[in-house]
Amino acid sequence: MAKCYICKNKFTPIRSSLEKTCQEIDCRTQWAMQVVEKQKQKQAKEKKQSWTKEKLEMKDKLKTLSDWKNDLQKEINAIIREIDKGHGCIATGSHSGQQHAGHYFSVGANSTLRFHLENIWLQSMHSNSWKGGDTIRYQEGIITLYGKNYLDYLNSLQSIKPLQLSKSDIEEKIPIARGILKWLKLQNRKFTNEERLELRIKFNKEIGIYG
Repeated sequence: MAKCYICKNKFTPIRSSLEKTCQEIDCRTQWAMQVVEKQKQKQAKEKKQSWTKEKLEMKDKLKTLSDWKNDLQKEINAIIREIDKGHGCIATGSHSGQQHAGHYFSVGANSTLRFHLENIWLQSMHSNSWKGGDTIRYQEGIITLYGKNYLDYLNSLQSIKPLQLSKSDIEEKIPIARGILKWLKLQNRKFTNEERLELRIKFNKEIGIYG
């Protein structure tokens, strides 16, 4: 005995044990209409997914090198905010207001270092935007955390040769950065100052832009 999906009454299947309804015409009609409707919904969903995928692929094809760099920068900045979560602004120590991923060497001053994780630290919007990077206090913050030798090392990064990244190069780095970001969010904790530096060094190697 089986149970009709429509009227819920028990019935004995005639043609197959997989029959879903009894022999009543109303039940069979309703079931057939439900099957057709589900098929339509499935086809509509598949069509929408296909169109969405095509749109995304088309959008990616139209992206310029600058667009790709901006996409990667967003991921890098998000990584910095996760590594430095719970810590204050590198320049002022402030925990208030919006926190940026602030470059020590700005993108305008040295675009080669725009993705270098050791060149980017959590910085308040006021310090980063309104004070032009707040360089002196930024340096003082670095010295407080890691000493004068580390600041000298940061300054030496200026000698890195200009990057020659293509669209495909950057496109390959984005999923790596997203994977790192996903891992960081799963940790959901405040890292020590030692860990913050170690993670920057580790993830720089994983992303693979600076060798």
